Amino acid sequence: MLTRNEKIKWQIFFVSAIGGFLAMLDSNTVNVALYEIAKDFNRDMNLVQWVVTGYILVLSSCLMLFGKLNDIVNRRILYTTGFLIFFTGSILNVCSISLTMLIICRLIQSLGASILLSNNIAIISSVFKGKKRAKAIGFSSAMMAFAGMTGPSLGGFFMHYFGWRGVFVTGVIVAFIGAYLSSKIIPDIKRNEKFKFDYQGMLYLFISTFSMLIIISNAHILGYKSPYIIGFFVLMILFALIFYIREHKIDYPVVDFKLFSSKVFVFGNFAMLISYFALFSNAVMFPYYAQAVLKASPLITAFLMLPFSTCFMFAAIFIGKLSSKYQSGMLMTYGAILIVFGLLLFTTCSSGMDILKIILAQMLMGTGSGMYQPSANIIVMGASPLNETGQASGILAMFRNTGMLLGIMISLSIFDVAKARYIKLGFDNFQAFVCAYREVLIAGFLFAILCVFLSFRAYREKEKLKIANP
Repeated sequence: MLTRNEKIKWQIFFVSAIGGFLAMLDSNTVNVALYEIAKDFNRDMNLVQWVVTGYILVLSSCLMLFGKLNDIVNRRILYTTGFLIFFTGSILNVCSISLTMLIICRLIQSLGASILLSNNIAIISSVFKGKKRAKAIGFSSAMMAFAGMTGPSLGGFFMHYFGWRGVFVTGVIVAFIGAYLSSKIIPDIKRNEKFKFDYQGMLYLFISTFSMLIIISNAHILGYKSPYIIGFFVLMILFALIFYIREHKIDYPVVDFKLFSSKVFVFGNFAMLISYFALFSNAVMFPYYAQAVLKASPLITAFLMLPFSTCFMFAAIFIGKLSSKYQSGMLMTYGAILIVFGLLLFTTCSSGMDILKIILAQMLMGTGSGMYQPSANIIVMGASPLNETGQASGILAMFRNTGMLLGIMISLSIFDVAKARYIKLGFDNFQAFVCAYREVLIAGFLFAILCVFLSFRAYREKEKLKIANP
């Protein structure tokens, strides 16, 4: 039986986890609807892609700001505001009458998502202690990763029955419920001490981060030698240096670079970033492959992605229970290895509907991701001080979402270049698509191997700390 205090803690966990789940869900739910949105508004796919890219771009750029605010302002008000902004953006998405309006409304929605995503783990970390903290972070991380990886599958179901606008309805309902529960359940933590916030430094960080994400989003389209891309690259480096110098001179930095003195924190964050390179090589391209090559409907595409979601869910639940007994670094390494094998199997897929092979590959990747994502979050948050959980959560979320955006852009870039090359070699459009898809998967396979290495390093560094501080 749970005590009253424990019940309250798990209620707080539930509300916090809803926010992270919702923010990650809408990062990818729209993917499967892009084709229909393009047809409805009669616009090119490169423009329609900004419905997803713009969301992730703004979300990722603001994570550090809202993560820092979580450590210095009332958490209940901040988190409830995140739900309300997301709710407003979701309603406007459903009512959009043009592609421009839809993209702008997605940007509004992403501001709310950024508040939710940068603070949910921080709230949970401040409520739970010891082994229960690892368990709670594991469950929350599992829910977020589950939402991110199953978004296209759920989007396929909603789109089949309600059209592309249906993929946004869930956000309206869940955000409204989340705002109400957050206002009632999240602790009304007030900071009595006077605090200073480095608005100038935050501006420098925002410009640098936004420039980096603009480069990632457009370099594969405009070319790396484009004056536009070079200009943003200079802007990114310049403001990153200014920000770094400033943060070492003031007493109230936006980013405490001491966090990066922990090798566990560094390897864990970079492993998380690379994992999304690997996962999104298939998550982004598979809906296109299923519909364009296998001629599957959105509903059948959703069913083909269901084994990933199912295996992820069960694996993540078990990892949440095992995280207090086994080393998270070891579990995340094993998860990355399963992702490697899943991608390797996907590279053998052809133009035929090989159901068993697709299901097995999805199961391997789903199980691996379900083991990996929660364990990686536990590793990173466990390496950060309790008084900086908001900032650490923001950094982790920024690495995760930057990896997601990079995964999308790298996959699309490799696919576009490879497809054009095969067409020049005399392949027809159908054959070129299949071969280009395979090259994307091979790139994801290589990233997954690198992820295994970084995960193992995080595990080894954690073991070294245990020996040094028994």
